[in-house]
Amino acid sequence: MRPLLETEPAFKASVLKMMLEHVDELPEAAEVRRHLSPDVQREVAEASRTQWLPGAWGPAIYEALAAVLGETGVYELAAEMVTAAPAMPMFQPLLRGVIHIFGREPVELLRAYPHAQKFSARNCGTCEILFCRPTTVRFQHVPEALRRRVWQVGQIAVIEAILVLAGGSGRVEIEAPEFAATGTIDFLVHT
Repeated sequence: MRPLLETEPAFKASVLKMMLEHVDELPEAAEVRRHLSPDVQREVAEASRTQWLPGAWGPAIYEALAAVLGETGVYELAAEMVTAAPAMPMFQPLLRGVIHIFGREPVELLRAYPHAQKFSARNCGTCEILFCRPTTVRFQHVPEALRRRVWQVGQIAVIEAILVLAGGSGRVEIEAPEFAATGTIDFLVHT
């Protein structure tokens, strides 16, 4: 694999490895992996956990999963990753700090999300939380490689799973009239 440019969308290898580890726990793992490039699988397996890998590979894993299990499979995998995140050394200090400062209120825990994005994604757009009615998770400048339905489903799952992790619940809907053109998308959080 050629070295990534500093300006290219990228994910930490630990995130992509975790995605594939969750895929491997599925009864349909072999079928999902058949839909994913062998080169991507090899590069993810061989990468160090702290290495940056191409941003398009996250949606590629989701696409392979969706080809076998549909959007429900993507949603479930993304939600499981959030459930597992508190045990990951990369996210433990961030989560503890947010809970210490803001408490475990479900919407307040969303404050950690933009910071978690900075640990796990680079050049994948900006993420901010708007505390209005409803609370909004806004991504801007999402690169074209990520502007796929599976990425949106993954984000919905992550946001809803964060609410559950904090002991709450909620429903997320998308408002994205210009997403394809501008890379701006709002996830409206109804609690």
